[in-house]
Amino acid sequence: MDEAGVETANILVVGLNHLTAPVSCREKTAVRIEAAEKVLQDLRREAGLSEIVILSTCSRVEVVAVAPDAARASAVLRGWYRRRAGLCDDQALYFKSGDEAVRHVFRVASGLDSWIIGESEILAQLKRAYQYSLERRHTGCRLNRVFQLALAAGKAVRGETGIADGIRSIGGAAALLARRIFDAPETGQVLVVGAGEAATAVARHLAAKNFSRLLVANRTLEKASAIAEELGGEAVTFQHGLQRLAEVEVAIFSADCPNVLLAAEFLKIRVTGRRKPLFLIDLGVPRNVDPACAKLERVYLYDLDDLKGVVAQSMEAKSAEKEKAEVRAGLYALECVRELEKAEARRADALAEGVAP
Repeated sequence: MDEAGVETANILVVGLNHLTAPVSCREKTAVRIEAAEKVLQDLRREAGLSEIVILSTCSRVEVVAVAPDAARASAVLRGWYRRRAGLCDDQALYFKSGDEAVRHVFRVASGLDSWIIGESEILAQLKRAYQYSLERRHTGCRLNRVFQLALAAGKAVRGETGIADGIRSIGGAAALLARRIFDAPETGQVLVVGAGEAATAVARHLAAKNFSRLLVANRTLEKASAIAEELGGEAVTFQHGLQRLAEVEVAIFSADCPNVLLAAEFLKIRVTGRRKPLFLIDLGVPRNVDPACAKLERVYLYDLDDLKGVVAQSMEAKSAEKEKAEVRAGLYALECVRELEKAEARRADALAEGVAP
């Protein structure tokens, strides 16, 4: 091994994302917040990891870790993905180590590995994932510095280039799709199910598009009311919102739930006798809407993978800015690698002199 990779050699990334695995696979590997601590503890023990952060979003599930034995850790982590995903094989997984792993984290933070180039949500998601592990003592000097510098670089790259122009969130993409659904200038009723970040972003976009009526449904009515009041919409309970599917034109689901929220059997009753089409947009991972709903007459279902076509033209327009951003993110990652190498050299010198690093 050459000296340039000494400090970063044991940093690794194992994961899958929107480029390597469909939503049906990603939803099986997703790590919900209530189970995250146990997963972190189990993986540290089983894979022999000294540091770990898990980034689980609607577009990716990645383990970023430090391991004394990277090869063994990679094998264990691959097995973990296989068990969770079932039929999903190793072809959906990617493995990066050393400097390449560091560069990958910087590209993710900069929104360059997202299907919406320069997306705004990934930076906050990365920060939350890092802080979660930091607060529970799952990170150390290496990952602390990598994530701290990557988060700063993500902000800088967006400020130095135009990759954040145009559509920059899943909420924006979903709102654009909902707007395109209507051929005529007049707008219809929209139901947004969920009160998290993605649901809130969608509701804000739709309110700006002047839909005639915006309904916000959530299990907790107070959360729905806060969004609806801000945007001039109507807050309804979760059950009431599902009942209103009989009258809305578009329903967007973005709830954090481990199980299907809208079953085909329930929806069939709601749409029986309906003359106008119903468009369902499912942003959930795991999915909120039973895929069988798409088989019902006059029901059209779109999931996250379907949204890619909506933003394709916008992403093409960003190609020149993406090239600039790739260069900037690469330079910031290189600075991080060099800083880690200097830190390792200082520790090695201290140990040689018999001084605690």
